Amino acid sequence: MLPCEHTQSATYSEDVSSNSLPGAQSLFDDEDPMLAALHAQAVACESIGSAMYTRLFQDLADDYADNGRTYAILAGRSTRPIHDAIPLRLAAAVHRIVLSGRDERLARHYPSVGGKPGSDFTADFIAYMRDHLDEIDVALTQQVQTNEVGRSVVLLSLSHWLTTQNVDAFDLLELGASAGLNLNFDKYYACSGQLRMGDSQSSVRFMGDSFSHTPDLPKTGAQAHRKRGVDISPLHITQADDEMRLMSFLWPDQKTRLERTRAAIDIAKLNPPVVDCASADVWLRQQLSRPFERATVVFHSIVWQYLGAGTQNGIREALANAANRATTQTPLLWVRMEPAGPVADVQVDVWDGTSLDSVHHRVAEVGYHGQNVNWLV
Repeated sequence: MLPCEHTQSATYSEDVSSNSLPGAQSLFDDEDPMLAALHAQAVACESIGSAMYTRLFQDLADDYADNGRTYAILAGRSTRPIHDAIPLRLAAAVHRIVLSGRDERLARHYPSVGGKPGSDFTADFIAYMRDHLDEIDVALTQQVQTNEVGRSVVLLSLSHWLTTQNVDAFDLLELGASAGLNLNFDKYYACSGQLRMGDSQSSVRFMGDSFSHTPDLPKTGAQAHRKRGVDISPLHITQADDEMRLMSFLWPDQKTRLERTRAAIDIAKLNPPVVDCASADVWLRQQLSRPFERATVVFHSIVWQYLGAGTQNGIREALANAANRATTQTPLLWVRMEPAGPVADVQVDVWDGTSLDSVHHRVAEVGYHGQNVNWLV
Protein backbone atom coordinates (compact mmCIF):
# COMPACT_ATOMS: atom_id res chain seq x y z
CA MET A 1 0.00 0.00 0.00
CA LEU A 2 1.32 3.42 -0.89
CA PRO A 3 1.76 5.81 2.03
CA CYS A 4 -1.15 8.16 2.50
CA GLU A 5 -0.54 11.84 2.01
CA HIS A 6 -1.27 13.81 5.16
CA THR A 7 -3.85 16.36 4.11
CA GLN A 8 -4.89 17.37 7.62
CA SER A 9 -3.01 18.72 10.60
CA ALA A 10 -4.10 16.05 13.07
CA THR A 11 -4.74 12.36 12.92
CA TYR A 12 -8.27 11.30 13.72
CA SER A 13 -7.65 8.67 16.34
CA GLU A 14 -6.26 10.47 19.34
CA ASP A 15 -6.29 9.19 22.88
CA VAL A 16 -8.45 10.92 25.43
CA SER A 17 -6.28 13.68 26.82
CA SER A 18 -6.63 17.08 28.37
CA ASN A 19 -8.50 18.14 25.22
CA SER A 20 -11.51 16.16 26.40
CA LEU A 21 -11.77 17.63 29.88
CA PRO A 22 -14.23 20.50 30.17
CA GLY A 23 -12.41 23.74 30.83
CA ALA A 24 -8.97 22.11 30.90
CA GLN A 25 -7.44 24.96 28.92
CA SER A 26 -9.15 27.66 30.96
CA LEU A 27 -7.76 26.19 34.17
CA PHE A 28 -4.30 27.24 33.08
CA ASP A 29 -4.91 30.25 30.84
CA ASP A 30 -2.28 32.40 32.55
CA GLU A 31 0.51 29.87 32.14
CA ASP A 32 3.03 29.20 29.41
CA PRO A 33 0.98 27.04 26.97
CA MET A 34 3.33 24.04 27.26
CA LEU A 35 3.33 24.21 31.05
CA ALA A 36 -0.47 24.40 30.90
CA ALA A 37 -0.51 21.31 28.69
CA LEU A 38 1.57 19.34 31.20
CA HIS A 39 -0.66 20.38 34.09
CA ALA A 40 -3.82 19.65 32.11
CA GLN A 41 -2.54 16.22 31.13
CA ALA A 42 -1.92 15.41 34.78
CA VAL A 43 -5.53 16.37 35.51
CA ALA A 44 -6.76 14.17 32.64
CA CYS A 45 -4.75 11.17 33.80
CA GLU A 46 -5.94 11.54 37.37
CA SER A 47 -9.58 11.72 36.26
CA ILE A 48 -9.29 8.51 34.23
CA GLY A 49 -7.29 6.49 36.73
CA SER A 50 -3.58 6.54 35.87
CA ALA A 51 -1.67 7.36 39.06
CA MET A 52 1.64 6.71 37.31
CA TYR A 53 1.09 9.28 34.56
CA THR A 54 -0.59 11.76 36.93
CA ARG A 55 2.60 11.89 38.96
CA LEU A 56 4.83 11.92 35.88
CA PHE A 57 3.14 14.91 34.27
CA GLN A 58 3.03 16.79 37.56
CA ASP A 59 6.78 16.24 37.99
CA LEU A 60 7.51 17.14 34.37
CA ALA A 61 5.53 20.35 34.83
CA ASP A 62 7.70 21.21 37.85
CA ASP A 63 10.86 20.45 35.86
CA TYR A 64 9.59 22.59 32.98
CA ALA A 65 8.82 25.48 35.34
CA ASP A 66 12.37 25.20 36.72
CA ASN A 67 13.83 25.46 33.19
CA GLY A 68 15.04 21.88 33.41
CA ARG A 69 15.47 19.22 30.74
CA THR A 70 11.71 19.12 30.07
CA TYR A 71 11.79 22.83 29.27
CA ALA A 72 14.78 22.39 26.94
CA ILE A 73 12.97 19.69 24.97
CA LEU A 74 9.41 21.03 24.90
CA ALA A 75 9.57 24.83 24.99
CA GLY A 76 8.26 26.28 21.73
CA ARG A 77 7.48 22.82 20.37
CA SER A 78 3.88 23.75 19.53
CA THR A 79 1.66 26.81 19.65
CA ARG A 80 -1.26 24.53 20.62
CA PRO A 81 0.35 21.89 22.84
CA ILE A 82 -2.92 20.80 24.49
CA HIS A 83 -4.65 20.29 21.14
CA ASP A 84 -1.55 18.62 19.69
CA ALA A 85 -1.25 16.38 22.78
CA ILE A 86 2.47 17.03 23.12
CA PRO A 87 2.68 15.53 26.64
CA LEU A 88 1.15 12.26 25.40
CA ARG A 89 3.60 12.16 22.49
CA LEU A 90 6.50 12.55 24.92
CA ALA A 91 5.25 9.84 27.28
CA ALA A 92 4.60 7.45 24.40
CA ALA A 93 8.06 8.01 22.94
CA VAL A 94 9.64 6.75 26.14
CA HIS A 95 7.07 3.98 26.63
CA ARG A 96 7.87 2.70 23.15
CA ILE A 97 11.53 2.32 24.10
CA VAL A 98 10.53 0.38 27.21
CA LEU A 99 8.19 -1.93 25.29
CA SER A 100 10.95 -2.68 22.79
CA GLY A 101 13.24 -3.80 25.63
CA ARG A 102 15.92 -1.20 25.03
CA ASP A 103 16.16 0.39 28.48
CA GLU A 104 16.25 -1.82 31.58
CA ARG A 105 16.64 1.13 33.93
CA LEU A 106 13.30 2.53 32.84
CA ALA A 107 11.61 -0.84 32.42
CA ARG A 108 11.70 -1.49 36.16
CA HIS A 109 9.21 1.38 36.57
CA TYR A 110 6.70 0.24 33.92
CA PRO A 111 3.87 -2.15 34.85
CA SER A 112 3.32 -2.82 31.14
CA VAL A 113 6.55 -4.87 31.19
CA GLY A 114 6.26 -6.17 34.75
CA GLY A 115 7.76 -3.22 36.63
CA LYS A 116 6.49 -0.93 39.36
CA PRO A 117 6.96 2.87 39.45
CA GLY A 118 9.68 3.71 41.94
CA SER A 119 10.46 6.93 43.78
CA ASP A 120 13.09 7.75 41.15
CA PHE A 121 10.79 7.16 38.16
CA THR A 122 10.64 10.78 36.99
CA ALA A 123 14.40 11.21 37.49
CA ASP A 124 15.06 8.18 35.30
CA PHE A 125 12.52 9.43 32.74
CA ILE A 126 14.24 12.82 32.51
CA ALA A 127 17.66 11.18 32.32
CA TYR A 128 16.43 9.10 29.41
CA MET A 129 15.33 12.25 27.61
CA ARG A 130 18.76 13.74 28.11
CA ASP A 131 20.51 10.67 26.70
CA HIS A 132 18.22 10.15 23.69
CA LEU A 133 17.35 13.58 22.35
CA ASP A 134 17.32 12.52 18.70
CA GLU A 135 14.77 9.76 19.29
CA ILE A 136 12.60 12.06 21.38
CA ASP A 137 12.72 14.74 18.70
CA VAL A 138 11.50 12.32 16.02
CA ALA A 139 8.72 10.92 18.22
CA LEU A 140 7.42 14.39 19.07
CA THR A 141 6.69 14.98 15.39
CA GLN A 142 4.44 11.89 15.19
CA GLN A 143 0.73 12.27 15.80
CA VAL A 144 -0.96 10.54 18.71
CA GLN A 145 -2.50 7.33 17.43
CA THR A 146 -4.51 4.99 19.61
CA ASN A 147 -7.32 2.55 19.10
CA GLU A 148 -9.35 2.36 22.29
CA VAL A 149 -10.91 -1.11 22.21
CA GLY A 150 -13.08 -0.32 25.22
CA ARG A 151 -15.33 1.74 22.97
CA SER A 152 -16.43 -1.45 21.24
CA VAL A 153 -18.84 -2.00 24.12
CA VAL A 154 -20.78 0.95 22.69
CA LEU A 155 -21.01 -0.72 19.29
CA LEU A 156 -22.07 -4.01 20.83
CA SER A 157 -24.83 -2.27 22.80
CA LEU A 158 -25.80 -0.22 19.76
CA SER A 159 -26.24 -3.35 17.65
CA HIS A 160 -28.87 -4.55 20.11
CA TRP A 161 -30.55 -1.14 20.29
CA LEU A 162 -30.81 -1.10 16.49
CA THR A 163 -33.38 -3.88 16.58
CA THR A 164 -35.70 -1.46 18.40
CA GLN A 165 -35.43 0.66 15.25
CA ASN A 166 -36.48 -2.30 13.07
CA VAL A 167 -32.90 -2.82 11.89
CA ASP A 168 -31.69 -6.42 11.85
CA ALA A 169 -28.66 -5.96 9.56
CA PHE A 170 -26.36 -3.02 8.87
CA ASP A 171 -23.17 -1.83 7.21
CA LEU A 172 -20.66 -0.04 9.45
CA LEU A 173 -18.49 2.90 8.35
CA GLU A 174 -16.05 4.16 11.00
CA LEU A 175 -14.34 7.55 10.82
CA GLY A 176 -10.97 7.74 12.56
CA ALA A 177 -10.60 3.97 12.72
CA SER A 178 -6.85 3.91 13.46
CA ALA A 179 -5.85 0.24 13.11
CA GLY A 180 -9.49 -0.82 12.82
CA LEU A 181 -9.70 -2.77 16.08
CA ASN A 182 -13.22 -1.53 16.81
CA LEU A 183 -14.41 -2.70 13.41
CA ASN A 184 -14.10 -6.19 14.92
CA PHE A 185 -16.52 -5.28 17.71
CA ASP A 186 -18.80 -8.23 16.95
CA LYS A 187 -15.89 -10.58 17.58
CA TYR A 188 -15.75 -9.38 21.20
CA TYR A 189 -18.05 -10.30 24.09
CA ALA A 190 -20.08 -8.24 26.57
CA CYS A 191 -22.20 -9.51 29.42
CA SER A 192 -24.37 -7.75 31.98
CA GLY A 193 -27.10 -9.48 33.94
CA GLN A 194 -28.98 -11.69 31.51
CA LEU A 195 -27.83 -9.68 28.49
CA ARG A 196 -25.21 -11.39 26.29
CA MET A 197 -23.69 -9.61 23.32
CA GLY A 198 -21.12 -10.64 20.74
CA ASP A 199 -18.94 -13.77 20.64
CA SER A 200 -19.04 -15.65 23.94
CA GLN A 201 -15.72 -17.35 23.10
CA SER A 202 -13.85 -14.10 22.54
CA SER A 203 -10.70 -13.21 24.46
CA VAL A 204 -11.86 -9.55 24.49
CA ARG A 205 -14.51 -9.42 27.18
CA PHE A 206 -16.60 -6.67 28.77
CA MET A 207 -18.24 -7.95 31.90
CA GLY A 208 -20.84 -6.46 34.22
CA ASP A 209 -18.47 -3.88 35.67
CA SER A 210 -18.30 -2.25 32.23
CA PHE A 211 -21.87 -1.05 32.78
CA SER A 212 -23.29 1.24 35.45
CA HIS A 213 -26.38 -0.96 35.24
CA THR A 214 -27.62 -3.66 32.87
CA PRO A 215 -28.96 -1.98 29.71
CA ASP A 216 -32.61 -2.63 28.93
CA LEU A 217 -31.92 -3.92 25.44
CA PRO A 218 -33.27 -6.72 23.24
CA LYS A 219 -31.43 -10.00 23.68
CA THR A 220 -30.87 -10.32 19.93
CA GLY A 221 -28.71 -7.79 18.13
CA ALA A 222 -28.56 -6.60 14.53
CA GLN A 223 -25.83 -8.21 12.44
CA ALA A 224 -22.98 -6.21 10.93
CA HIS A 225 -22.30 -7.13 7.30
CA ARG A 226 -19.93 -4.81 5.45
CA LYS A 227 -17.47 -3.10 7.83
CA ARG A 228 -14.96 -0.52 6.67
CA GLY A 229 -13.03 2.36 8.24
CA VAL A 230 -10.94 5.37 7.33
CA ASP A 231 -8.05 7.20 8.95
CA ILE A 232 -5.76 9.95 7.73
CA SER A 233 -2.82 7.85 8.95
CA PRO A 234 -3.97 4.29 9.61
CA LEU A 235 -1.87 1.80 11.50
CA HIS A 236 -1.41 -1.77 10.30
CA ILE A 237 -1.21 -4.26 13.11
CA THR A 238 0.59 -6.77 10.89
CA GLN A 239 3.56 -4.38 10.99
CA ALA A 240 5.60 -4.62 14.19
CA ASP A 241 6.42 -0.91 14.32
CA ASP A 242 2.76 0.06 14.04
CA GLU A 243 1.75 -2.43 16.71
CA MET A 244 4.41 -1.04 19.04
CA ARG A 245 3.31 2.52 18.35
CA LEU A 246 -0.29 1.61 19.14
CA MET A 247 0.66 0.02 22.46
CA SER A 248 2.99 2.87 23.44
CA PHE A 249 0.14 5.37 23.69
CA LEU A 250 -1.67 3.23 26.26
CA TRP A 251 -1.03 4.23 29.86
CA PRO A 252 1.41 1.68 31.37
CA ASP A 253 -0.39 1.21 34.69
CA GLN A 254 -3.78 0.42 33.13
CA LYS A 255 -3.52 -3.35 32.94
CA THR A 256 -7.01 -4.01 31.60
CA ARG A 257 -6.55 -1.66 28.65
CA LEU A 258 -3.20 -3.20 27.80
CA GLU A 259 -4.48 -6.78 27.95
CA ARG A 260 -7.63 -5.95 26.02
CA THR A 261 -5.68 -4.21 23.25
CA ARG A 262 -3.21 -7.07 22.93
CA ALA A 263 -6.11 -9.53 22.66
CA ALA A 264 -7.84 -7.34 20.06
CA ILE A 265 -4.62 -7.17 18.03
CA ASP A 266 -4.41 -10.96 18.03
CA ILE A 267 -8.00 -11.15 16.77
CA ALA A 268 -7.29 -8.53 14.10
CA LYS A 269 -4.33 -10.50 12.79
CA LEU A 270 -6.71 -13.38 12.10
CA ASN A 271 -9.56 -11.11 10.96
CA PRO A 272 -7.88 -8.12 9.28
CA PRO A 273 -10.09 -5.02 9.38
CA VAL A 274 -10.30 -2.85 6.27
CA VAL A 275 -9.12 0.71 6.95
CA ASP A 276 -8.63 3.07 4.04
CA CYS A 277 -6.15 5.95 4.07
CA ALA A 278 -8.02 9.14 3.18
CA SER A 279 -9.62 12.30 4.47
CA ALA A 280 -12.84 11.40 6.29
CA ASP A 281 -15.16 13.71 4.38
CA VAL A 282 -13.98 12.65 0.92
CA TRP A 283 -14.04 8.98 1.88
CA LEU A 284 -17.51 9.18 3.43
CA ARG A 285 -18.94 10.89 0.36
CA GLN A 286 -17.56 8.05 -1.78
CA GLN A 287 -18.85 5.32 0.54
CA LEU A 288 -22.34 6.83 0.81
CA SER A 289 -22.63 7.15 -2.96
CA ARG A 290 -22.97 3.36 -3.16
CA PRO A 291 -26.47 1.89 -3.39
CA PHE A 292 -27.87 1.18 0.06
CA GLU A 293 -28.43 -2.56 0.54
CA ARG A 294 -29.39 -2.36 4.22
CA ALA A 295 -29.11 0.09 7.10
CA THR A 296 -25.89 2.11 7.11
CA VAL A 297 -24.25 3.21 10.37
CA VAL A 298 -21.63 5.98 10.29
CA PHE A 299 -19.71 5.87 13.58
CA HIS A 300 -16.91 7.81 15.24
CA SER A 301 -15.60 8.07 18.81
CA ILE A 302 -13.56 10.93 20.34
CA VAL A 303 -12.68 12.15 16.86
CA TRP A 304 -14.78 15.20 16.02
CA GLN A 305 -12.66 17.71 17.95
CA TYR A 306 -9.58 16.80 15.93
CA LEU A 307 -11.14 17.37 12.52
CA GLY A 308 -10.87 20.75 10.84
CA ALA A 309 -14.00 22.77 10.18
CA GLY A 310 -13.80 21.97 6.47
CA THR A 311 -13.72 18.24 7.13
CA GLN A 312 -16.59 18.48 9.63
CA ASN A 313 -18.71 20.38 7.12
CA GLY A 314 -17.84 17.87 4.42
CA ILE A 315 -19.03 15.01 6.65
CA ARG A 316 -22.30 16.80 7.37
CA GLU A 317 -22.80 17.44 3.66
CA ALA A 318 -22.12 13.80 2.77
CA LEU A 319 -24.66 12.68 5.35
CA ALA A 320 -27.27 15.21 4.20
CA ASN A 321 -26.92 14.12 0.58
CA ALA A 322 -27.16 10.44 1.44
CA ALA A 323 -30.11 11.04 3.77
CA ASN A 324 -32.21 11.89 0.72
CA ARG A 325 -31.88 8.26 -0.42
CA ALA A 326 -32.61 6.63 2.94
CA THR A 327 -35.77 4.55 3.32
CA THR A 328 -37.45 2.60 6.10
CA GLN A 329 -35.78 -0.54 4.70
CA THR A 330 -32.37 1.15 4.27
CA PRO A 331 -32.09 3.88 6.92
CA LEU A 332 -28.97 5.99 7.50
CA LEU A 333 -27.71 6.44 11.06
CA TRP A 334 -25.04 8.85 12.31
CA VAL A 335 -23.68 7.55 15.63
CA ARG A 336 -21.09 9.52 17.56
CA MET A 337 -19.46 8.96 20.92
CA GLU A 338 -17.96 12.35 21.68
CA PRO A 339 -17.05 14.47 24.75
CA ALA A 340 -19.95 15.70 26.87
CA GLY A 341 -18.16 16.99 29.96
CA PRO A 342 -16.69 14.47 32.43
CA VAL A 343 -17.97 11.62 30.23
CA ALA A 344 -18.77 11.10 26.57
CA ASP A 345 -22.29 10.63 25.31
CA VAL A 346 -23.61 8.57 22.41
CA GLN A 347 -25.96 10.42 20.10
CA VAL A 348 -27.73 9.00 17.07
CA ASP A 349 -29.48 10.69 14.17
CA VAL A 350 -31.70 8.45 12.05
CA TRP A 351 -32.92 9.21 8.53
CA ASP A 352 -35.45 6.75 7.10
CA GLY A 353 -37.12 8.69 4.30
CA THR A 354 -40.30 9.43 6.26
CA SER A 355 -39.22 13.02 6.88
CA LEU A 356 -36.67 15.51 5.62
CA ASP A 357 -35.35 15.77 9.15
CA SER A 358 -33.62 13.10 11.19
CA VAL A 359 -34.94 11.60 14.40
CA HIS A 360 -32.47 12.34 17.16
CA HIS A 361 -31.65 10.05 20.09
CA ARG A 362 -29.23 10.45 23.00
CA VAL A 363 -28.79 6.80 23.86
CA ALA A 364 -25.95 6.53 26.37
CA GLU A 365 -23.32 8.10 28.55
CA VAL A 366 -19.94 6.40 28.79
CA GLY A 367 -16.40 6.95 30.04
CA TYR A 368 -13.84 7.97 27.46
CA HIS A 369 -12.23 4.54 27.47
CA GLY A 370 -15.61 2.77 27.23
CA GLN A 371 -16.12 2.23 30.96
CA ASN A 372 -19.30 2.70 33.04
CA VAL A 373 -21.77 2.53 30.18
CA ASN A 374 -25.08 4.10 31.18
CA TRP A 375 -27.64 3.20 28.53
CA LEU A 376 -30.37 5.84 28.61
CA VAL A 377 -33.12 4.48 26.34
